[in-house]
Amino acid sequence: MNTKSTFSLRLAAGIIATVALLSSCNKDSDTETFVPAGNLAVTAFSLSADIDNPGLDSAYFAIDLNHGIIFNADSLRKGTRINKVVPKITFNSTVKTATIEMTGGTTREGTVDFQANPTDSIDFTGSVVLHITGDDDRQISYRIKVNVHKETPDTLVWGELAHKDIVSRLPNPKSMKTISVGARPAMLVEESDGTYSSVVYASAELDNPVVTSLTLPFSPRVRTLTATDSKLLMLADDGTLWEGSPNFRAWTATSETWDNLIGAYGNSVVGIRTAGGNRVFAQYPDNGINARTLPAGFPLEGFSNFVTLSNKWTLSPVAFFTGGVKSDGTYSDATWAFDGTEWIILSEGGIPALSGASLIPYYNFRPSADGKSMIEYPVWMLLGGADKSGNFNRTVYVSYDNAVNWTTGTRSLQLPAELPGLINCDNLVVNFEKQADLSAGWTRHGATRANYWVNDGTIYWECPYIFLFGGRMADGNLSTRVWRGVLNRLTFTPII
Repeated sequence: MNTKSTFSLRLAAGIIATVALLSSCNKDSDTETFVPAGNLAVTAFSLSADIDNPGLDSAYFAIDLNHGIIFNADSLRKGTRINKVVPKITFNSTVKTATIEMTGGTTREGTVDFQANPTDSIDFTGSVVLHITGDDDRQISYRIKVNVHKETPDTLVWGELAHKDIVSRLPNPKSMKTISVGARPAMLVEESDGTYSSVVYASAELDNPVVTSLTLPFSPRVRTLTATDSKLLMLADDGTLWEGSPNFRAWTATSETWDNLIGAYGNSVVGIRTAGGNRVFAQYPDNGINARTLPAGFPLEGFSNFVTLSNKWTLSPVAFFTGGVKSDGTYSDATWAFDGTEWIILSEGGIPALSGASLIPYYNFRPSADGKSMIEYPVWMLLGGADKSGNFNRTVYVSYDNAVNWTTGTRSLQLPAELPGLINCDNLVVNFEKQADLSAGWTRHGATRANYWVNDGTIYWECPYIFLFGGRMADGNLSTRVWRGVLNRLTFTPII
């Protein structure tokens, strides 16, 4: 069935447009011919509030007059009890009878005269059908479905085949750094015998890794490896900055000598060097940075990965990192930002003072203005790292305003016990294409997503997965696993 024409037909029939997956009724309903009649139409449906069962009255219900279905597109939270719920139903005053028939419920079966007992509770755990008869004795039936999430939507899922081993030429590598080269994960690995290898995957799905032995013309500081749009850059042990080809094989020394490399900004890298006995900001190629002396409190090492955001409020992209170790050995709880020329403190506090944390661009959801759907918006997540006492951080922190403020993530966002505490782990967020048959989609809606498309009754959407690579564990050993996580709601069929 053509999705666009189906949507238009149902819109014309009076369906509320924000729910769209109305080709999603089950096969039983598709085999019936449902003839809507104006005087028998249900014009509003909701659930009554219950202080002991919160969230019922906030659920938005769509009414499909074309197929006689009433349902909530955005499911109620996991654990919501629907075996004793009082519905609120509005229909035309010319309706003569309105009865609710319950079968297969866990608490109750039978028939309720809704007009005579409008506050009677209904068991929605089984099949519920509303039968309406008009004053002309015409009858119409509506199937009513109250959807409840089987999982907590806003939970990071790291288990269930969510890890695999990192490949290398030799077992027990000493160190590694993971970057993205041409949208593919790639690693530089220091092997157990002190030699080096590159590991380049065929795709973001971490399949078909190609492991190549490398002969480098310098002794690298592996953790400084950075990728710009067109090349690799890395520091040698003596501080020399080297540029490399995306395949890791051709390296050329620059004239720069730095103390540390912070990360990529556009097609340049920024870092710290010493000039005239002072540590100053550096950039290569120099695109106009203010090479002033580092302000007090600016970390020299141990900062998180360097991430860039760009939006309609910024004249130029802004990149930032959090945490790190300062010149006096104390740890920082600040977020520092760079706009292409200047460095400033974007925020202080809200997170503990950490070294080696991981900063991840991701997504969360908020209710729309009308409360009828959930809208996706970007967030920043901070996890991992360790404090000055060596205690590994296992708390996930979240910023909803581009790192201006940080807060502890909700309980549902925290890491499971299976994932070890990690310091200096790398991360990539990779979009995977998912799909669903629209004929069954109405039972499992999640949120409005911008990146979806429909073809021949199948909906496709981009689902962003978090990958955590390597990192040092609390016992001092290097983790040789890749962990994969995703916010459950992002895996649900989108509302279109």
